[in-house]
Amino acid sequence: MIGRGMKIIILVVLIISILPACKKNDKNYKMAHDTALSPEVRAWSQKILDDPKRDDYYAERAMVLISNGQKFKLAIEDLETAHKMNPQKGIYLLKLADAYFGNNETFKAKEYYLKACDKNTHDAEALFKTGQFFLFVKKYEEAKRYFQEALKADESYPKIYFFLGQTHKETQDTARAIQYYKQAIQIDAGDYDSYLQIGQLYTKQNNPEALKYLDAAINTDEGNDEAWYARGYYYQLTDNWEKAILNYQRTITINPYHALAYYNAGYIYFSQKKLDLAIRHFELSFRANDAFEKPVYMIGLTHEAKGENKEALEFYKRCLQLNPNFELAKEGIKRLEPK
Repeated sequence: MIGRGMKIIILVVLIISILPACKKNDKNYKMAHDTALSPEVRAWSQKILDDPKRDDYYAERAMVLISNGQKFKLAIEDLETAHKMNPQKGIYLLKLADAYFGNNETFKAKEYYLKACDKNTHDAEALFKTGQFFLFVKKYEEAKRYFQEALKADESYPKIYFFLGQTHKETQDTARAIQYYKQAIQIDAGDYDSYLQIGQLYTKQNNPEALKYLDAAINTDEGNDEAWYARGYYYQLTDNWEKAILNYQRTITINPYHALAYYNAGYIYFSQKKLDLAIRHFELSFRANDAFEKPVYMIGLTHEAKGENKEALEFYKRCLQLNPNFELAKEGIKRLEPK
């Protein structure tokens, strides 16, 4: 028979032999050695192995997982762990809400945004992000309420004014939208998005003030294609075709896949009877977005203007393949098909 002392020794040996296998099955061990993960994720995993009681380590790894590869499920697991370890830290609720939102789990995102607001009713960031969430799901009254509460907590937060502007824009209250965008600019003179929104809204109203705000948007961020496109569109609507083309060209230089800039430039060339240039730009527009039927129709119309009816018919038919309800293409076919 084996003595009691020998049994203890055997048990200890067994435990020691099992430990490496257990360690290798540990999630954090695997993540520390998984070369498919970034070095930063592996480094945080090793820190967790070395000190598994640090809730902030789990939270930091979650943020890296999201920023490095949008690995929201793993990030959510880490944030849930951090929250369980330190439930008094309200920031984990907000980070969890963001992670669930990023993972398209809107029901869970809403739950955690509301929990974050309940945890600290004066947390401007939590209130702001909750407002953003409700704006995204088109619950406009709830969005307005949370944005207004966020302003009570911090009235110097420019993005709250911007998103209040967005909320009013989406509910067709243009005057209030412009008011909030202007308030955002008063607080942050470098608010590109607010300049752009005002410029676009004034363009729709045929208000010459549009140009001032579009100029300001470009001066704030010269490398953003949308402000150049918006200014080109303003010039096109006001029949300043030369400046419109220059702005569309700059748009395309910044973003070679901007289908609308190619299309609008093509339309101007068509109006100027520069038909070969028009066709070239319509082709580039369609190449940038092969679901966009309008340039296909315009290629047909331009060929028709050149007297190339066979080619025109071909493109009208191709347009209808993309959009069977495109009436102008149907009319083009009726004009040109042999009776």
